[in-house]
Amino acid sequence: MVSQRQQQDYRLQELGDFLRTRRARLTPEEVGLPRGSRRKTPGLRRAEVAQLVGVSVDWYTWLEQGRAITPSTQVLERLVQALRLDANERNHLFLLAQQQAPPALLQETEIVSPALQRFLDQFGTRPAFISGRRWDILAWNDAGSAIFSDYSRMTTPRERNTIWGIFTNPLARQFVVDWEEDARQLLAQFRNSYGRHPEDAQFTELIHDLMLASPEFRAWWPDHEVRSGQEGRKTLNHPQVGYLMFERLTFQVFDAPDLKVTVYTPLEEADTPRKLEQLLDQWYQQKGQKPHIASHTSKGVHSLPHAQRAGQDLVGLWLVACCKRVEGAWVANSDVMASYANWCEMHGYEPKKAKGLSQSLAAHGLEVGVRQWIYTNPGVRTKTRGVRGLSIQTYSQASKTGGDRLS
Repeated sequence: MVSQRQQQDYRLQELGDFLRTRRARLTPEEVGLPRGSRRKTPGLRRAEVAQLVGVSVDWYTWLEQGRAITPSTQVLERLVQALRLDANERNHLFLLAQQQAPPALLQETEIVSPALQRFLDQFGTRPAFISGRRWDILAWNDAGSAIFSDYSRMTTPRERNTIWGIFTNPLARQFVVDWEEDARQLLAQFRNSYGRHPEDAQFTELIHDLMLASPEFRAWWPDHEVRSGQEGRKTLNHPQVGYLMFERLTFQVFDAPDLKVTVYTPLEEADTPRKLEQLLDQWYQQKGQKPHIASHTSKGVHSLPHAQRAGQDLVGLWLVACCKRVEGAWVANSDVMASYANWCEMHGYEPKKAKGLSQSLAAHGLEVGVRQWIYTNPGVRTKTRGVRGLSIQTYSQASKTGGDRLS
């Protein structure tokens, strides 16, 4: 078994070998030093590297010899400059010398390569985006534009910023189901991103503007909630087709960790795949383009009756859209049935019967069949069955029509 001391010796030897090979590939002329005479070996001498870095020759010699010394971050950064190391070599140097990754280098311009754009386009009917460190949408596919917004018409990063849109665009509260919970989660993830770039002046400016523009951002930002958000479910209420349900997956680009790829995979619930195809067809017609992507809809799903296709959990969708769980609240069965039936009618679904609805509500953890006295007429009380722990909110059909889309 290799001891901890042996592991350290191997690491320091690797560091010394790495530094020697890096200086051997450079000439004095490349770093602005005179060549001189009587140079027996190619590359820079140790004394020349020490001069460029601003350390003594003895100290640098010990570093190459694998002595147990720990160079500071400042010295390592000067070594990066002196030896002309690229980003991968810089990372390798820090891992060998300090056993941790270096501070991230702030690139002023965030670039999405053609290969990454082609990668997005391959997702077909699944909306996909690439966002930068400040959550600006940098690249997208056709499905992303069709479902969320036509990003090509936006001229500034602020218009395409996810956090700015969710907190300052009033339509977000209609488009994103359970807006407050979603906004809080995004804010906690956004703070996580900010923590990696506190020196970014544009990041700070964005936060300052959000504090002025959004009361919710101003109230929640001081909470210092921090979360990661690689995956999860997302429900949208689209103004043209109603509810869309997705699984969301976000991952980093290996060669550019500040770039994040987010893909929305449609779920069969709420007839989402068919609705996506419908929206994408409409988008191509508006653009005067011919659809050029293959359908990712499950085979045979369109041959099923509408109610059967959408019947996976209609009650769950209705609960998300029209209800709120409130401890101690109570709603009469007649009001529950009326709200549920109205929602189904608005979306073209066939509602369940009363017994089936009660069973589904119980499956969602609600207490059904609870009897309570209510006034049906002035001075007349009647004991009526209802659902405990639920509050029905007004559902406006206006949320289904009109308005721009947003991310």
